[in-house]
Amino acid sequence: MPVICISSSEKDSGKTAILSGIVKESLDRGIKTYVGELEQDEIVEHKKINELLDINNKNSSHSNSDLVFIELNENDLTAQKKVLDKFDAKVIFIEKNDDNFVNIEKLFNDRLVGFIVNGVKKYKKNLSNDNESNKKIIAILEEQRFFMTKTVDAISKSLTTSNIIGEQNTDKIIENYLIGGFVLDWGPEYFSTRKNVALVVRGDRPDVQLSALQSGTLNVLIATNNITPVEYVIYEAKKLKIPVVIVEENTEESIGKLSDSFEDYSFDHNDKIMHSNKLLNENINFDELFDVFSAPITK
Repeated sequence: MPVICISSSEKDSGKTAILSGIVKESLDRGIKTYVGELEQDEIVEHKKINELLDINNKNSSHSNSDLVFIELNENDLTAQKKVLDKFDAKVIFIEKNDDNFVNIEKLFNDRLVGFIVNGVKKYKKNLSNDNESNKKIIAILEEQRFFMTKTVDAISKSLTTSNIIGEQNTDKIIENYLIGGFVLDWGPEYFSTRKNVALVVRGDRPDVQLSALQSGTLNVLIATNNITPVEYVIYEAKKLKIPVVIVEENTEESIGKLSDSFEDYSFDHNDKIMHSNKLLNENINFDELFDVFSAPITK
C-alpha cells in the first residue's frame, strides 16, 4: 500500500487543487484509492475532496486501499519528515518557486518524488535548469484564473440579494462577468465570446437579457436596481435552468462589490477538480508518475 503525501514548505501553494487532480487520475485508472489528511498524527478521510468527488469510504480505509494520498498541512519540514517516516511514505512538494528545493531534497532524499511548481506567471515559466534540484521538477504550472472562480450562490452572498429565481441552479461556476449595455456586435455573439458568464444588467433591460440567454454561455443573470425582469425573460431563464439573481445595488455598485469579493475564494467545486486533472494531464506523464508511486523506496 504505497502512501503518497502532497505537501509544501509554504501556505496557499495549491496543494488541495493538485491533490484532487491526481486523485481523480488514480480513480480513472481503476485504482482503489484513499484520500486523506492528518488529524492528531493519524490518517483520516479528506472530507472536502471526498465530497467533491462523491467518494464513498464507508467500507474502505487507508489500510485496505491500493494507493493512499495524504495532504499535509504542516509547513515545518522536520515535522513533515517524521510523518513520512511513520507511514513509510513518499512526497511531492508543491512550491511557488525553487527557493527551497535544495533544503527539501537534502532532508527528504529518496522519499522525495519531486516538485510541482505551481501558480507561475506566464512570463516566468522558464525556470533555470542550472542546479541539480531542478531536475526533480515534475511540472511547472502556470497561474490559473479558473481556481479563483465562484459559484452563483457565493456571488449572491457578496451582494444585497432580494430574490433568487431558480435557486436550485446556483451551483454553476462563474468565470467571466459581462456588463449589459449598448454593444456594436449582435447581442448573442457578444455574450458568446466568453464562457461561464454572469451578466450584470439593470433589471428592466429585456433586450440585453434575452441576447445573453440566447448566447449559450450564460450561467447567471444578475438583475440590478432591485428590478425583477419581465415575465418572458423569467420564462426563458427557467427553461434554460439559468438562475436570475435580483440585487438592490445598481450595476456599477454590483461590479464594485463583486471585484472586492475576488480576494477571497476556495476550492469548492467539482469543475475545479476536472480542470486540475486536465491541467496535470497536459503537463505530467502520469504513466511514469504512477510507476514511481508504486516502486519501493531506495534506502
